[in-house]
Amino acid sequence: MKSLLALPNLVTFSLITSLIFFDANPFALGCYLGRLLCEPVLDLYFSGLGPSERWMPVLSLGKVWRRLSLLPLTVIEMVYFVLAALKLGDLEKWYLVIPGFCLFGLFWSICHIILVITIWGFHTKLSDCQKAWRAQRTGTRSLEQVMASRGIRHFCLISERLVFFTILSTVILGAVSWQQSSGLFLSALLVVLPLESLTHALFYELGSCLGGTCVGYALVVPTAFCSADGQPALLPPDQVQQLNIRATGMLNSIQRLFSHHMIQTFGCDYSTSGLTLEAVLNKLRSFLELRTADGPRHDTYLIFYSGHTHRVNGSWALAGNESLHLAQLVELWKEKNAGHCARLIIVLDTENSLPWVRDIRRVDGIYVAVQGAELTHTRVDPEVGEIPCLGDFTAEWVDFNCNPDSNCQWSDKSRTVSAIYGVSKRWSDYTLHLPTGSDVAKHWKTHFPKATYPMVHLSNWCCGLNLFWLCGVCLRCFRRCKLAWFPPAVLDTGLGIKLVHS
Repeated sequence: MKSLLALPNLVTFSLITSLIFFDANPFALGCYLGRLLCEPVLDLYFSGLGPSERWMPVLSLGKVWRRLSLLPLTVIEMVYFVLAALKLGDLEKWYLVIPGFCLFGLFWSICHIILVITIWGFHTKLSDCQKAWRAQRTGTRSLEQVMASRGIRHFCLISERLVFFTILSTVILGAVSWQQSSGLFLSALLVVLPLESLTHALFYELGSCLGGTCVGYALVVPTAFCSADGQPALLPPDQVQQLNIRATGMLNSIQRLFSHHMIQTFGCDYSTSGLTLEAVLNKLRSFLELRTADGPRHDTYLIFYSGHTHRVNGSWALAGNESLHLAQLVELWKEKNAGHCARLIIVLDTENSLPWVRDIRRVDGIYVAVQGAELTHTRVDPEVGEIPCLGDFTAEWVDFNCNPDSNCQWSDKSRTVSAIYGVSKRWSDYTLHLPTGSDVAKHWKTHFPKATYPMVHLSNWCCGLNLFWLCGVCLRCFRRCKLAWFPPAVLDTGLGIKLVHS
């Protein structure tokens, strides 16, 4: 009852059974429907299971059993097609029946070949996810997280469109081959439609509940001292060891964050001698060009930086009297993300991250967030004498995002390390990447024969219709105002990673 097409299936079943099977006895029809609906309605009201939890018995099945489930489905579909073909024996309106069945029978055949290939491909991807899930040494990550990190959501969103056309072809073929006097045909139709609707519900619900893909890159340049012109200088010998320990701790924390949230790691760079602007830009270009194994861009790109920054504008202080400004990074992101709907999260463990947090709030047209930290030396207890240093924020923030039992209180006014975040104006408009026409075309060329390519244009046209655009506009305006006027202390990005504000 919780599937998307449950109600249309119920209406179809009720109409066919009431008009054909129980026409003379409405009391028997009421008892029959009541018996069928009692358990599903109770489950609809009392069950608190989410989409992935409801489908877990299917998702956790072994590879062989899942593939064997295609056999009875294929047999039932073929039986339905044969029973529908019996309509060709009706020669009373042969000039309508024969052309109609040939045309829509071909459409039905193509759609169901696509259905079988789609389910087979889904089982293949699911088997890979199960292997990765079982290979974990710890049980901290669920199968749902593994599926999200491997791009199952994108596959399900495209497959949902294809299965919808499969259901449509079944309905059309049933209408063309309607046989009111054949109980076998009607029974086959009433069996096939719920099975195909369940397949559609599987892809629809997984596409809705699974998170997007994310790739991360970390850059740590441990420079605690700088020269008069603001550039990094060589460290005193007595500070090298302590600073290296802190830098190594930051890298370990970021790698823990990437591993815990199944974030693909592009690299964690560590440089004690500083990096040139050209080297950093080349690295960032390569990072922002990364794509998933299926072809589309990642949904989220995460950059972590810790090192020396300029006090006035917060720009990264690099070697050779060079610096990387926020405007340069934003322009690079616009260049690499043009025509796509990905977002960028920048995490800064620096002494001067506040300028970037303020400036990003004035950026429009893209989805960028900056998580920064403030090191407050005035709140240091003189008796204890522990001065906050770079790396303290990273350790607390990563533990807050990876440990459900973390007791970190970001709202504590006596904190020496406070957090602050800022998001671009349209951050609240962000939605996970939806398949575009080119994504569907690439998916089609990868998985299906060339004879089915005309279906690409039909799928893109039908699924591109947006009948509720006005409601979407109003909802986006409400979300923008809410985030701008009442920003939450903890902003969930949907990846399990939270941005915090002290």
